[in-house]
Amino acid sequence: MGIFYIFLLILVPMFVIKNFSETLQLIYFKSSPLIYIVLFFIISSTIANKFSIKVLAKVNLMIIPIVFISILVILLSSIKNFTPQRIFPILGYGVNETFFMGLSNLFSFSGICYLLFLNPFLNKTTEFKKISIISMIISGIYLFLSVTCILLSLTFTFKSGESFSLYLLTRNLEFGRFIQRIDAVFILIWIISTVSYISIAVYFCIYIFKKLTKICDSSSINYTINLLILSLIILPSNIATLNNIIGKVFKISTLILIFGFSTLVLILANLKLNFINKKKGKV
Repeated sequence: MGIFYIFLLILVPMFVIKNFSETLQLIYFKSSPLIYIVLFFIISSTIANKFSIKVLAKVNLMIIPIVFISILVILLSSIKNFTPQRIFPILGYGVNETFFMGLSNLFSFSGICYLLFLNPFLNKTTEFKKISIISMIISGIYLFLSVTCILLSLTFTFKSGESFSLYLLTRNLEFGRFIQRIDAVFILIWIISTVSYISIAVYFCIYIFKKLTKICDSSSINYTINLLILSLIILPSNIATLNNIIGKVFKISTLILIFGFSTLVLILANLKLNFINKKKGKV
């Protein structure tokens, strides 16, 4: 299970870095080699993981409201361009296609896997349920606002990634005659949040590997995992190839591992706990 989760958590930063780096190259760094942009994220992740989980958590706590405000500003500023008719037809291709055939899209909730490893880091483990619910609500609101902006502002014929679509919306934001072209501010916020997200993914990779091997020093593991991610990013020739890999590997592995094996392990763990408690009660 640990090896499978390391594999899964390596795929996530690999895809995020490759996708976001190509977006940045397309927008701002057309003449710069892609490897330089990728190295920026890899080096930032390596440096960040020299600190403890408390430092990463506090940085995330500062970034979350900033990202939320940025999405909220985009939403409020784009209202004038909203076309409500774009939400139709409701349920897309029908109930069967959306709720039954679309069950494979549950892989989009892969962020739940981080909650599975969060409990040991909490000072009060009794608050795990509350923290999990709050985390999912915040993530849900963020995704809802992002999808609302894209869905109501862009036509259905427009196909692009979420980050690039949101960027196109920021290009049209203006606050008076003197505050224009503030898209660079949003890009900076998203760069910081991306580095933070990648650092968390790599941290959990290191944590799981340490648990498997019982290694105390994590410095060498930190360099190794980040170099492994860099190597995997360089291998695919373009984002289309990487998307194809993600579609075939990441989607299936997420469904099987998180919603299959992990659920089974949690059920068996609860049965074992109940059995031990009953045995102690009899004693």
